[in-house]
Amino acid sequence: MKKQEKVAIIYPDVPNLAENIQALLTPDEFERVDIVVPAAGNRAAAYQKAMESSDAPYKIYIDETIRILDRDIIGKVLHALQTHPEISILGLSGAAELSTHGLSAFSAKRTGCLQRPDGQELLSTGAAPHVEEVEAIDSWFLATQRDVPWRSDLLHGTAFLGASASCEHRRVHRGGTAVFVQGKAACQLATADFSFEKSDQNAFLDEYSRELYPLVTICIPTYQRPEYFRQALESVLHQTYRNLDIFVTDDSADDRTEQLIQPYLADGRITYEHHPEFTYQDNWERLRTYDNPDAEYVGWLMDDDFYLPEKTSRMVEAYRTHPEVSLVTSYRVFVDEQGKPLPKERQPEVFAQENMVYTGQSIGRITLMGIVNVVGEPSTTLMKKSLIDNHRYNWIELEPAYDCGDIPKWLYFLQKGDLFYFAEPLTYFRMHGDNEENKPEFFVGMAVGWEQMIRHAWQTHAYLQSEQDLVQALHSYLDFAGVYAQDWYPSLPAKMRRDFEAAMGRVFLQLSSLSNAGPGQMK
Repeated sequence: MKKQEKVAIIYPDVPNLAENIQALLTPDEFERVDIVVPAAGNRAAAYQKAMESSDAPYKIYIDETIRILDRDIIGKVLHALQTHPEISILGLSGAAELSTHGLSAFSAKRTGCLQRPDGQELLSTGAAPHVEEVEAIDSWFLATQRDVPWRSDLLHGTAFLGASASCEHRRVHRGGTAVFVQGKAACQLATADFSFEKSDQNAFLDEYSRELYPLVTICIPTYQRPEYFRQALESVLHQTYRNLDIFVTDDSADDRTEQLIQPYLADGRITYEHHPEFTYQDNWERLRTYDNPDAEYVGWLMDDDFYLPEKTSRMVEAYRTHPEVSLVTSYRVFVDEQGKPLPKERQPEVFAQENMVYTGQSIGRITLMGIVNVVGEPSTTLMKKSLIDNHRYNWIELEPAYDCGDIPKWLYFLQKGDLFYFAEPLTYFRMHGDNEENKPEFFVGMAVGWEQMIRHAWQTHAYLQSEQDLVQALHSYLDFAGVYAQDWYPSLPAKMRRDFEAAMGRVFLQLSSLSNAGPGQMK
């Protein structure tokens, strides 16, 4: 007679769960052992003790979060493991791509068959039974055919156990992590409460972020304002997103920032360069050309701005959830020199009331027709590095004096995909006397640059699709240029005055040639 294989069913001592599990059928060719563990205390430690107490090659861990609906599920799962020896750990639901907060149950890309407590399908596929590879398995049902230690040193509760076990099985055995999928739900959630311990989340993200999530480069240019810089740097170091490469390029003439940053350099994620010989343009060029080959995303942070803790995590998640997106940004809050929010009337206009995806074409059109920076300042965005062509990401090349701030960069990315916009603020933008925007040359230079971009858009059939679009853009331009040129025009260098006059002349000439359209016809 063939010797029976062993399977251990491990579950906590909670009301109603034992009755549900004991009613499950076990294939005749398997010897089943039930191991009940304490419901209170460190669950990973309890699972570890149970694992060590049994020589069963197959073990199934079920927690109090679910009730099993399919009485044959043990046999089906064991058959799947035997059929797929490459699979080290198998679940009934999980995340094909784990969310940046580490919670499998709240990830966007999920698979499996699962019912809500009210009986409605939460996850469902009409497919025949099969296994699907995933990044992380939900904690409530975990079947293994190889023993791997449970990380009781990291975790206390159950919320991150499945994701942790998935990572550990890949580390130890390089084994597959998969979900068993069938046409009807195998289990039902017993509760809608998915509370978790913050310490568990932090421990999980500290341990596994580098192997789970893409590397993000954050570049900080700085010049002789160490106290602002300190706040900017610390806002990056306190990001909930761990897998960061932080690059600082400093063109300060003094060494205050160099001295300030020394204690921070113990964090191996930071690379610091001091170039006192650099001009402002040199420092920007160094920032723009810095390239960590392992990074997938790039963010900038001006040394007088600072991030909210969730900024990078939320933006990476937006990219992973929406592959069609080429640029991510958010609303931002304007703060004063002390970092306190300015009055409501001095805050930027709210572009949207909810987080959503906009087509790149629509945002580019709004930008040019309204002469408005919908995307925001450099600190507000996160860019997809694969879209940057040889470190160049200007939609149109302009003279440095007429670079239009960041608008050509945003128009470059918007031609390659869509924009994800977060309606809530994720960045603070500091307003103070040294802002570039307070200088007359900046505004008039912007005016010259905007005219060139409108002309380029019309000539290349980009963003401005109709004569009505063009007329609206030209009238918005005149309103914009007129306001800023009135007071500062006389103090400008002669070349800038000539270029500004030429730009205004082209706008009036273009409007006169469009005799069939005018502001009165705008909707």
